[in-house]
Amino acid sequence: MSRPDSTRFRPSEEMSGLNPITALGSLDDTTRANIIGTIVGHPKGAPSKKELEYYNPSVAASTLTDHLSRLKKVGLVKVVERDREGLQRGQPYRFFQLTDAARDLFDRNNLFEPDAYRAMFAEVEKTDEIEAAEAVDRPGDQD
Repeated sequence: MSRPDSTRFRPSEEMSGLNPITALGSLDDTTRANIIGTIVGHPKGAPSKKELEYYNPSVAASTLTDHLSRLKKVGLVKVVERDREGLQRGQPYRFFQLTDAARDLFDRNNLFEPDAYRAMFAEVEKTDEIEAAEAVDRPGDQD
């Protein structure tokens, strides 16, 4: 396994507030790394909590919330919300995605390569409920 590129790291404007050592250190937990992998592999790059629970079935909802809080605190993940207008009852409106600084950090260190995670993600069997959740537009969707 290659070591993170922290010696040549020079924060850009987009990375202000992100400490690369702290951010990468937060991924020493398998569950948090799996959550990042789920976000990276998600077809729209922004799963809802319902989707994160589905793709990480061994993680209790409260534990998932704790891990998401930690990932947000270190600057790897952000919450994006869409307008609830037009949503049916039970459809998600809050989603989790990587920050730009996180994607830049991962790219610099060859971590969480999107194509590889999306290929694995595509092979997962999905329920109708999860397919419906994935179909919901996310903020920033270009469709």
